[in-house]
Amino acid sequence: MNTEEKSSDFVIVWEPPKLEAPEFRLYYDDTGAVICYTGDKSMQGNYIVIDAHTFAAARPDVRVIDGRISNVAPNAVVYKLMPNKTEGKDCHVEDISVLIDDSYIGKKQKWKLNIYEL
Repeated sequence: MNTEEKSSDFVIVWEPPKLEAPEFRLYYDDTGAVICYTGDKSMQGNYIVIDAHTFAAARPDVRVIDGRISNVAPNAVVYKLMPNKTEGKDCHVEDISVLIDDSYIGKKQKWKLNIYEL
């Protein structure tokens, strides 16, 4: 080796990968009951973003009411079907137990499940 090869300078450029903060999610059903705790962003359904402590606790006995976690006892929550003009399930006007699809041309009424915390 000659001296010219030893004296050459090299510059190494290295950028660390961008770290994305994890997003912890609590998925719940229409009644507010817990389906699962996950960090997976590809799942479909109702969810709220939670902190790491809540995720680590992963309590199955909590409920989600109005987008917030509630630790209320199950007997202190009231479920009530109420008529609604914009959201809910379409039912026959005379019988709430008869569900109607979009092709029905008669009278129909929307009913929504409301959850109240006592």
